[in-house]
Amino acid sequence: MAADNIDPVFGVRGHVSLWSVDEKTGLKLPLFSQSNQIQYGWGFIAAKQLGYRRQPDRLDYHISAMYIEYENIDPEIEISAPSFGRNVDITYYNSLIDSTTRNFIRVPLSIEPALSVSTGYEANLPVNQAGNQLTFFAQTSEARVVYEGEERQFSSSNNSRVYAAALVAAPVLNDRSKDVVFARTVFDSNHQVTKEASSQIGITWDVAFL
Repeated sequence: MAADNIDPVFGVRGHVSLWSVDEKTGLKLPLFSQSNQIQYGWGFIAAKQLGYRRQPDRLDYHISAMYIEYENIDPEIEISAPSFGRNVDITYYNSLIDSTTRNFIRVPLSIEPALSVSTGYEANLPVNQAGNQLTFFAQTSEARVVYEGEERQFSSSNNSRVYAAALVAAPVLNDRSKDVVFARTVFDSNHQVTKEASSQIGITWDVAFL
C-alpha cells in the first residue's frame, strides 16, 4: 500500500500484528506484523475527540471497533484486494453486501487499549506523561459477521481467509452507518490467514501519536 510507510508528517503511525488464538486455552502464537495506512478519517476522529466536551447527546468518536475482512475461497486461489485510498470510508464496506464470497467481521473493542511509549520517544516525554502509544486487541468471532448467508459465514469449513483489517471509531455500536475508519491494512498473499477449526485470528494494533 502506498501509504504503508510510517511518516511523522501525519502525526500518527500504526503497526498491526496477527496471532493465532487457541479457542480453548487463549494461547496466542505470533504470525507476522506489518505497518498500516492511516485514513483521512483519523483527522475527523481527532478533531471530535480533542475539541469537544463529552455530553450525553454528543457522539463519542474514540476508537472502539475493528473490521476484519475475509473471503471464503479455495485455498489454492490468491485473493486480490482492491486498492484502498486514504480517502476511502465505510462506503467500501457497504459495497461488500453485493459480494457472494467476501464479508467482514465488526468486532467491538471490549477492553481498553494499553498505554505505552513508542520506541525512540522514551527521552522525549515528561515522566508524568510517559505514554504516546495505544495498543488495541480484537479477534475474529463468528457471531459478529456483518452480512448474512451460510456461504458467507466465517468458518474453517468455508475456508475463510482474512486478507485485510481496519481500526474504527464506532460511536453507536448498533448503528454501523456512523462508523469512521481510522486506519486500514491489507495483507500480502503470503500473510493472509485461513480460519482453523480450533483457533481464532487475533489482531493487535499499535497506534503512536508523535
